[in-house]
Amino acid sequence: MIADKLSSLVRKCNPRNLLKRQNNYIFAILLLTLFVIGTVRYVQVTISTIEESIPLKVVEDSQAMASILYDIHEVSHAIAIARLQSGAEREESINVARENMEDVDVLLNEKRVQYGFDNLIGTAAIYGVLGPALHDISQWLEEGIGGLPPTNDVVLATTHQRAEDALLKAEELNALSNDTATSLLREQATQVDVFRDAVLLVLLGLAGLAAILIYYIYNRRASEIALEQSELKHRRIYENATEGIFQVYADGSLMDVNPALAAFLGYSSPDDMKNSVSTLTADVYDNPDVALKHFMLLCKKQYLIDEIYQWKRKDGSMTWGAINAHGVFDDGGKLLYLEGTLTDMNDRVRGEVNLRKAKEMAELANRAKSEFLANMSHELRTPLNAIIGFSELLTSEAFGSLGHPNYKEYSSDIHGAGRHLLGLINDVLDVAKIEAGQLQLSERKIDLSAVIQSCFRMLSVRALEAGVALVSEVPDKLPVFIGDETRIKQVIVNLVSNAVKFTNKGGSITVAVLVREDNGLDIRVTDTGIGIAEEDIPRVLDRFGQVQTSYARNNEGTGLGLTLVQMLADVHGATFTLESEVDVGTVCTLHFPPERTMRMTEANWNAVSAAEGGEQGFQHIRLN
Repeated sequence: MIADKLSSLVRKCNPRNLLKRQNNYIFAILLLTLFVIGTVRYVQVTISTIEESIPLKVVEDSQAMASILYDIHEVSHAIAIARLQSGAEREESINVARENMEDVDVLLNEKRVQYGFDNLIGTAAIYGVLGPALHDISQWLEEGIGGLPPTNDVVLATTHQRAEDALLKAEELNALSNDTATSLLREQATQVDVFRDAVLLVLLGLAGLAAILIYYIYNRRASEIALEQSELKHRRIYENATEGIFQVYADGSLMDVNPALAAFLGYSSPDDMKNSVSTLTADVYDNPDVALKHFMLLCKKQYLIDEIYQWKRKDGSMTWGAINAHGVFDDGGKLLYLEGTLTDMNDRVRGEVNLRKAKEMAELANRAKSEFLANMSHELRTPLNAIIGFSELLTSEAFGSLGHPNYKEYSSDIHGAGRHLLGLINDVLDVAKIEAGQLQLSERKIDLSAVIQSCFRMLSVRALEAGVALVSEVPDKLPVFIGDETRIKQVIVNLVSNAVKFTNKGGSITVAVLVREDNGLDIRVTDTGIGIAEEDIPRVLDRFGQVQTSYARNNEGTGLGLTLVQMLADVHGATFTLESEVDVGTVCTLHFPPERTMRMTEANWNAVSAAEGGEQGFQHIRLN
């Protein structure tokens, strides 16, 4: 069946058959062109015949009657003026009337010769209507009436009346002539329009047929050229593709393969592979069960997509490859052949193996780090607690005098260094816990005002030594806040202690709690310290980041304070912002979401507002 299809396709693509069909198309085009030219010529001749049959004589008669009407009107007008004049002026007006009558007589004689007796309108106008009246007017203007001269008032009145009668009859004849000419012209124009429309439809039809035929021929030829080019292009793609491409008959024998597939499986050329491989199932698949499953799926019109297996090479070795395949069916649903690609997956498999090993090593390293931190915490905190405890005893001289004042000072230094080291260890461990996702929040309802007061008490001695005032601005009535009290206190202590470090003597640090419109809370720490340049803010927010100034170098710290603040804010679902200006101060704000608050009932809120006179009160705490 496939061979019959291929032979039929070859016969259709035979150059002689193509040339024969092309000649037939050219002959059809020439025949259609001649037919169109003949039709156009016929239309031109017919239109000329119709235009020649237009009643030009009737139109000319209508124009002549209009001219006669004008001259008679001039005669009547001249006689009417003469009646109003006397003497030489009357004689002059009568002469004008005579001249106009002569023009009318000349035109009527010309038309009488043209008409003969075959034109009803012209004959009636000359002999039946206008002739007698115009004859009387001419005679009376020349000879007068009953011995009275033409200049007599009675003669002029009678002549004027006769001219008016002739004018009315001439107008009637002119209207009749115009109507007749218009009717004939309209009928002729209708015939011309009908003929022109019919011819236009024929021409449009012929033009459409010609366009369809030309388009069909052009499109067929263009399709043949495009098919040849497409076949050449796809053949090049097929031959030069880096992925292995194959076509296999339903029985598993190879139909075609490209050079990439042959090289991938260790064959020298596609022909070498087709000659060496009996069936894809036996010589390429490593597992016959997998091959059977694939062929069953493809026969059911399903697809194979990136299925990675090991495949046999010519030398018997194995290689990793991903198969993508589908079946090609005829119109009746019968499987013709299978086609697909086989992609080299050796690098990917090796990469996945290496990645798995690296992941295992990273997990081991992370576990070792956690164990190290846990051991370091235990091993360092135990001696540090002893150092801190004994240094406190020495400083307080609980068991008697140390004997020399310097010993007490040294003991105090040892105590301070131990507390500082313990704080650093705690910060490092907190950061490690948060990074590992092991920090568990102990959430409950928190009184933020009490938390802030507690933080102030912890830092009051340091603030007094630095000469800095601590100010709290907390509304009297706050929504209930839910969070980890210890961690919130840790955040506030870190921010306030940083502010104390970098605020000059006489400055102030304000901790404010603000309620947003969305019921969220903002905790804002504002100081009047040295501030931070805008370009240094990203560095300060980095882990272990510090601005290298003389002031910063005089204040101890590791740069983990703000990092820990950001992490603790993040686990509470809050965001942290820092705004600062050199020599003005710094504003640190924690924006907690509305989910962290529980607002009072509206009735309680209104009652509190009414009791306070409609103004929201603030509790101010100031430590100097």
